[in-house]
Amino acid sequence: MLKLAEIFRDGMVLQRDAVCSVFGQEDQAQEVSVILEGKEYRSSVENGRFKVQLPPHPVSTDISMTVQGSGKIEIHDICFGDVFYLGGQSNMELPVYRTMDVSSEEVGKSDYPYIRQYRVTPQYNMSEDEIADLADNPWVPAVPGKLGELSATGFYTAKRIYDSKKIPIGLVLGAQGGSTIESWMPADLLSGFGNYEEQMKPFMGKDVLPAYLKQREDGINSWRSALDEEDEEKYLSKIPEGTSDFTVPGMLLKKDGTDHVGIVWFYKEFELSEDPGASAFLYLGDLVDADRTYINGTLVGRTEYRYPPRKYPFDGSILKKGTNLLVVRLILETGEGGFVAEHPYYLKTESETVEIEGAWKMLPGSAADAPVPMFKMGQEVPTSLYKTSVRPLKDYTFRGLWWYQGESNSDAPERYDEKFAAMIRNWRDLYAQDLPLIVVEMCDYQDPVTGLTPAGWATIQAMQRKASEDVENCAVVCAKDLATPLELHPQRKSELGARMAGAALQLYY
Repeated sequence: MLKLAEIFRDGMVLQRDAVCSVFGQEDQAQEVSVILEGKEYRSSVENGRFKVQLPPHPVSTDISMTVQGSGKIEIHDICFGDVFYLGGQSNMELPVYRTMDVSSEEVGKSDYPYIRQYRVTPQYNMSEDEIADLADNPWVPAVPGKLGELSATGFYTAKRIYDSKKIPIGLVLGAQGGSTIESWMPADLLSGFGNYEEQMKPFMGKDVLPAYLKQREDGINSWRSALDEEDEEKYLSKIPEGTSDFTVPGMLLKKDGTDHVGIVWFYKEFELSEDPGASAFLYLGDLVDADRTYINGTLVGRTEYRYPPRKYPFDGSILKKGTNLLVVRLILETGEGGFVAEHPYYLKTESETVEIEGAWKMLPGSAADAPVPMFKMGQEVPTSLYKTSVRPLKDYTFRGLWWYQGESNSDAPERYDEKFAAMIRNWRDLYAQDLPLIVVEMCDYQDPVTGLTPAGWATIQAMQRKASEDVENCAVVCAKDLATPLELHPQRKSELGARMAGAALQLYY
């Protein structure tokens, strides 16, 4: 059966002016051919895999291609332009829709059908003897209704490059929130930096890590389900008796005598002086940890972890002129949490905006016997993303690399710069391309629970600043000033995109 690597599909972007390969699997035919603009290119099949090489092609749009082996596959709407690999963690992964409150006008005017993103969702096949499959994801164009899915850093950078050069841009987004640099490195390279074998060993094999991650998900869900009460509706319709005063923003901290692991209910009555209209929006700042948020007894939003700002659009018909009740069911996973300062807290209707900071009420709910069970995420396992998000693309042709990572290494920054330089050299060897690189120096940050900057944060930033000395053909862009101290994910990604585009126009053009 003929099967293309999943990145080869309608809407894809191939690298202009360079040899490109079309690759995949074939277990029946002995040869695979690609027909492009009336010309045919062939490859033999070896050990069930093929790689058809295409000659350099100039900038083009709206191209079609036919791949033939034991079957026939048609691919349409192909562009030849510049393709960039986006690696790192959540600040590279963070989507455009999370920046809408600071960049809504820019996004609203954006329509870029020739900027497209393919998402490399890791399949976590950790086998030594086979290459992991790519994810069955589409190429998403930066057009109204879809561009919110794109990496914000990627889109705001690509937008400016396109405005300058009018060249199609392909973004291959491999970044994974929470990933360590060790997850992006091959095992043989890691061996030069210490004994990572013991960390990797429990997860090796094709289905081992996915099974572990399923166990992780089940464990967390089971822990949270145990907190549920059968009659939680009693907390939603009115402020119950026994509440105490609470000020938003504010945190419940062990140093202040709080140690409630489980649910805490928070209440805010607010007044609307006019009819609310059909649509409304709640900006509930940033919460630690997971929340379900209700207005007048109706769920308007929920988030399962601590880091995203709570931006909840909802049906304005649930509001009423006069007194309304906002209820937040917040899970404290470790006994500390709350409403993070230096974030917006307001409710907006079609006719008015109501500030919801200040005096609230709170009531502890059901408690857990122990904190949420601790599991590794897949992207924390050494070499996991190298195996599943880097190596599967070794025959794809890129124009360059963009990298934004370091937060997850701030607790152990030792030799980060050496690991990074070695990783980039390895990637360039793997891709057989001397890919120019843009590195982002991460923003300043203080943990809202501890009030402290992670111990190695400044060390990582200093190493990032000198990355152009450690790595050839590399530019460094600063994001230090693009966030408030308690904001791990700065939303001013358009400003970062402007800085990265400036570096890209020098480095690549």
